[in-house]
Amino acid sequence: MELVASSDPLTPGHYTRTGFEPKVTFAVDGLWHAVQLFDGFFDIQQDVGSPDVIAVQFATPDAFYGAGNEAVPFYAPPPDVEAILRANPGLTVVETSTSRIGGHDGFQITVENAGNAAAQVMRVPPGPLSILPGRRLWIALFEVDERIFAIMVGGSVAKWDAALAAAEPLLESIEIGE
Repeated sequence: MELVASSDPLTPGHYTRTGFEPKVTFAVDGLWHAVQLFDGFFDIQQDVGSPDVIAVQFATPDAFYGAGNEAVPFYAPPPDVEAILRANPGLTVVETSTSRIGGHDGFQITVENAGNAAAQVMRVPPGPLSILPGRRLWIALFEVDERIFAIMVGGSVAKWDAALAAAEPLLESIEIGE
């Protein structure tokens, strides 16, 4: 099914976003809402509008925010993003690891905003992606079709384990490419 924005929950099933590259399909269970749909970025959310909103996001970033909160154009292999995000004064790196989603091997980094203001993480169409204080962002990066592709899970620090548990079935269903 085509992913379209709606105030109603998505009908359980498999979805894709036409025009998004690389092609991504995933399955939902009826608890998710399609919220932001742009070229190069889209997300689905649970508990929309609450402080504990859970978001699964898909993006093709072209920069990450590092030292001095400056956008660093990103054309290197994904593991180089760790140094950029560690230099970001608004973020704390919680963990890093390898990642495998949809048959693709990549790099995962989790960051947290422990400050008092929004912290920019990466630049995606249509602009900067930030996280608010008390929020955490799990970012898996892959090289697909000679571009960087990001799959993210965002949630509150207070309910982080619940956010990951809610996102896990969706992440396991992801297929990337044809």
